[in-house]
Amino acid sequence: MNTEIELKYLVQNDNCAEIISSLLAQQNYHVEHSEKTLSNCYFDTPDQVLRQHDMGLRIRTAGGKHEQTIKTAGKVIGGLHQRPEFNINVESTFPELSLFPNHIWLTSQDVDAIQQNLISLFSTDFTRQIWLVTLANGSVVEMAFDQGEIKASGDTETLCEVELELVTGSHSDLFELATLLFAHLSIRPGIKSKAARGYALWKKQQYLPDITPFELVPLTREQTIAKGFVAGLNFGLQQLQVMLNAYIESPSLIYLSKTVEVLALLRHGFWLFKEHLPEKATSIRDELSHFMKLFTWVDNAIYIQELIDKTGNYRKRIELSEQLLSQLKLEQKRFPNSAQVTELIYSERFNLLQLSLLKLLLTLSEQEEEIDSESLVSFAQQCLDKGLDNIAQQFSNAPSLTSEQYLAQQALVIRSLLTGSWFGHLYEKQSRIDFRSPWLDIKHGLSELQTLWIIQTQLSRLEQPPKKLINWQQTKVESLLLALDNSRISALSIEPYWRIL
Repeated sequence: MNTEIELKYLVQNDNCAEIISSLLAQQNYHVEHSEKTLSNCYFDTPDQVLRQHDMGLRIRTAGGKHEQTIKTAGKVIGGLHQRPEFNINVESTFPELSLFPNHIWLTSQDVDAIQQNLISLFSTDFTRQIWLVTLANGSVVEMAFDQGEIKASGDTETLCEVELELVTGSHSDLFELATLLFAHLSIRPGIKSKAARGYALWKKQQYLPDITPFELVPLTREQTIAKGFVAGLNFGLQQLQVMLNAYIESPSLIYLSKTVEVLALLRHGFWLFKEHLPEKATSIRDELSHFMKLFTWVDNAIYIQELIDKTGNYRKRIELSEQLLSQLKLEQKRFPNSAQVTELIYSERFNLLQLSLLKLLLTLSEQEEEIDSESLVSFAQQCLDKGLDNIAQQFSNAPSLTSEQYLAQQALVIRSLLTGSWFGHLYEKQSRIDFRSPWLDIKHGLSELQTLWIIQTQLSRLEQPPKKLINWQQTKVESLLLALDNSRISALSIEPYWRIL
């Protein structure tokens, strides 16, 4: 058995192999280059018994020789793939499961039944260029560039990716070479294996994640502060890359908005846990802030899209003024387009941020002695209390607030919700839902208020804004402020779930 430890990146460049060869030639590495053509056929039962247990079965053919491989459940963190695999040289092009060790199978799996029902699902055929790189410290990394196709059910998908597999050495050796690639290639972390992409093509399904606002970090009450931060960092990094992948596959402002929320969740964690983190964590937090600033336009883009969308809630009102509608469409054109966003996602700096998060995650996970052994629950309660006190000071001084006062506290509301996202899973579900619901209503109301503010701003720029539209906008704001006041009063009256015994 081998355990693959590799970084996988999807590539945009047409001349990737030439760039890699040139880069490695300039470094103080010993490099052995080779090239081969690989044909891989993947097998499973019609009801995907293997896939259900995160197992991948294939026959690989290269140079007239066949090898059957099964990969068992592993994990993917920030583009770093770790999966146990079993390889056996065979004569046939059809798998024989009895050749694999018995211990890899679960007691619930009937191996004989699986064998009888195996069918060929999809294939991956590609040319692999390999650079076996020996670093100055003696570590060895296999760098491979795969270019070809995935085929299933008559459909084809392009395959173009770089894999860095650790032969001997540590994770840092993989990171050294990955950093070198970032500066010269247009790449991004690949979170799906070739098998996962093949299954999706076979099923003719495009996996696009559901969007849940301010979802909870999966923490447990038994964890310490250190383990809690590691779990949250792992969750956030995975969510970030899922959303970026979804945007690339189906460009949508919704996925960008969720990306910003995940960046905010990660950064908020660095603030919450700052006294328990190494000094280098500050620079990562600053980089998270940098990219959040680059995406500040996303909310306004969503608001304007809602206004000009033919199915939007306010479209009929907006149509009262063609000039206003034209002005909003002009504003929309000023936002970055999908090509510019994609360029950012594939950029060196964004890749370095994700690699820094991965490095910190692995460093903290592998430490023999934890940073802190203090109870996570006690720490969570302190953070939640502090967050509620801050927002109560701003929100409880008046029976009603103006639009400006509400919008000025939008960041505070978001921070409070993010604190709840970090620690809410530690507490009883129903009381948590009861407490968070009015705050989520307030966040939604603030977004709608922002949309109405955009209408007001654009109307003020018109030479002769329709009075009917002005009156409607003012009425909507007054109604929304009343609803926000009610939600605010309700939110501040509910017993905090973390104080309920």
